[in-house]
Amino acid sequence: MSLGQTSNSKQAAWVAIGSFFSFIVSIISSMILSRFFDKGDYGTYKQVMYVYSTLLAVFTLGLPKAYAYFLPKYATNYSRDIISKVTKIFFILGAAFSLFLLCCAGPIASVMNNPDLRSALIVFSPTPFLLLPTMGLDAIYASFRKTKYLAYYTIATRILTIICIVFPVVIFSGNYICAIIGFDIASLITFFLALYLKSWPVKDVEHQKSSLTYKEIFKFALPLLYASLWGVIISSATQLFISRYFGNETFAEFSNGFMELPLVGMILGSISAVLLPVFSGMDKGNGMSNETLVVWNSALLKSAKLIFPMLIFSVFFAEPIMTCMYGDIYAQSSIYFVIKNLSGLFYIIPFYPIILAIGKTNSYANAHMIAAFMIVIAEYVVCKTFDSAVYVAITSELCNLFKIWLLLRVIANYAHMKITELLPPKPMTILIMISALASLPPFLLLDFLNMNKFIVLFVCLGFFLVDYYVLCWICKVTYRDIAGGFLKNKSRLNAVVKILP
Repeated sequence: MSLGQTSNSKQAAWVAIGSFFSFIVSIISSMILSRFFDKGDYGTYKQVMYVYSTLLAVFTLGLPKAYAYFLPKYATNYSRDIISKVTKIFFILGAAFSLFLLCCAGPIASVMNNPDLRSALIVFSPTPFLLLPTMGLDAIYASFRKTKYLAYYTIATRILTIICIVFPVVIFSGNYICAIIGFDIASLITFFLALYLKSWPVKDVEHQKSSLTYKEIFKFALPLLYASLWGVIISSATQLFISRYFGNETFAEFSNGFMELPLVGMILGSISAVLLPVFSGMDKGNGMSNETLVVWNSALLKSAKLIFPMLIFSVFFAEPIMTCMYGDIYAQSSIYFVIKNLSGLFYIIPFYPIILAIGKTNSYANAHMIAAFMIVIAEYVVCKTFDSAVYVAITSELCNLFKIWLLLRVIANYAHMKITELLPPKPMTILIMISALASLPPFLLLDFLNMNKFIVLFVCLGFFLVDYYVLCWICKVTYRDIAGGFLKNKSRLNAVVKILP
């Protein structure tokens, strides 16, 4: 493995560690709140988070990625000026976002068919102003190869968030309004910490004013805004249709289950954060070089090795996973979990960082536009035709898979290659097969294990890991390239690498 790839692995690993704690906070807070709130109140809280995450894609304008795109293209002494310019835009956007929530809380509650949502959004409205200026910290630290410190920041702020959200609910029997106030408080503390950390990587560097203009920043970001607008439709259409046509309780079941396995997002987000500045520095505007192709293939296969086993196991054990996380009343969420994670097998492709790096943001926006039209029309027809939210979820994923195919065409055309040349089918098929074979024996034993459901799940996971380990040796699937990249030069830990297949 080359030094560059090893370094990329280490940087991605640190981002992944931070993302893992974000995942823990999300899961633990959902597990606790779903047990302390009834379905209606929990659905309202989830709707607030849904409105925020949906509009966030619009109000950030794609700017968090601007740091990773521009910083590698300029000398270090211009970095503080670039960071400052983008952050100033975030302050304006954050103020606009907060004002929008404050003024439009009533209409949003009407569209979502939930009167309680109005007061919840008003209480939540200060948060965007506090959190938008913190955006892009991962891109900054990935550009300067300092993701270790990003992990420390993420861990600290996520622990703070879960304490602020859960404490008033558990200790004082607070309602969803108390949880939202706790979120506001955590956001305020995060705001001050992030502003300091944004300038920390370049604090000892002599600073100069860069030639980067706001016009150039918006030229990069506006196509991402258009993609985000279409992405809002893509991501919100399913939730909106289910919330409006099937009610709060079905929405609560759907929102808990219709998520990719959080560890998948953690891994892919970490890889993307590191690859964007790498690809941006490599791109010469004349197709995909051999060096870029090596990094692409390495990232793709490593992603598949880490993600495919988790996805396949989660599909087999969707129901016990959902009941362990949210309680028996959310067993129905498992079918949404299966749908989302089966399609997740196609989400491992790192097309996002390379499309941004090669400047194909217009093509990125167009692919989202086509998918948005498809998803709205198809889901509306499904809602009028079938009396089940499950068919809406399936339709959503089929449209998203078509979008992925469109984006792959963009990369293939730029690289002057066929899509099949970008996706090695044989190793990926082997990974799917051995993951399914490893899941089958513990799945067949599931009904015979009469124990606590948490213990049953961990026992099944243990059986799966043993089966998968053996099958990796038999099929010659190796993980030493992944572990070796992170543990290199740590001789005491090299023994760990030797026992891996």
